[in-house]
Amino acid sequence: MEQKDIGLAIVMIMSSLVLTYRWLERLGGSDIIIVISAMILIGSLATMILFVDMRIRELETVIESKERSLRINILGVEENLEKRIDNFTQKTNEKLGDFSKKFYR
Repeated sequence: MEQKDIGLAIVMIMSSLVLTYRWLERLGGSDIIIVISAMILIGSLATMILFVDMRIRELETVIESKERSLRINILGVEENLEKRIDNFTQKTNEKLGDFSKKFYR
């Protein structure tokens, strides 16, 4: 987690505390249990968002590593296939050369 994420979570919790307290004060009679419940609710929401963010970052890292390994494998297959095609082309050209020599005799 980054510092800004933690800071934003604290801001969310504090703003929910102030908002709930002021809202209940305007409606008459503030109940501390409601204020604490709102704080806990927003705190758990902030925590959930932070955990989802961490999980997404982990998945991005895994996907990037898989992509890198896939690119390396594709390059290896490409080189191997290119060698085989070159070898096949060379053998075909030799066979055609032999065939044309026999044909002109």
